[in-house]
Amino acid sequence: MPHCVIECSADLARHPAVEQLVQAVHDAANRSGLFQTADIKTRLLASPHYLVGGAKADFVHLSCLILEGRNDEQKGRLADALVRAASAVLPEVAAISCEVRDMDPAAYAKRAG
Repeated sequence: MPHCVIECSADLARHPAVEQLVQAVHDAANRSGLFQTADIKTRLLASPHYLVGGAKADFVHLSCLILEGRNDEQKGRLADALVRAASAVLPEVAAISCEVRDMDPAAYAKRAG
């Protein structure tokens, strides 16, 4: 925790800076001070079928799933930091968004150890 999931257009997933994007998002989550470095998980998923405003245009959407315990201000700062990180790597992409969501601890399980 957290899980930083980067969704993007399939064409963008082939961009030469895609590894840099993953690293930048990971680093931004780490710099937030909200998480232990070893707990941050970042991954990228490419969408082969998509429309942005009715056209086939590149996009990045970040979903950051966290366990409860952060206030709205912390979550807002985290979302802003993740968008800034992605925007710095891919300034040519106009559609970059982020949502930070609390996971329900009663409905979350993971392999221990």
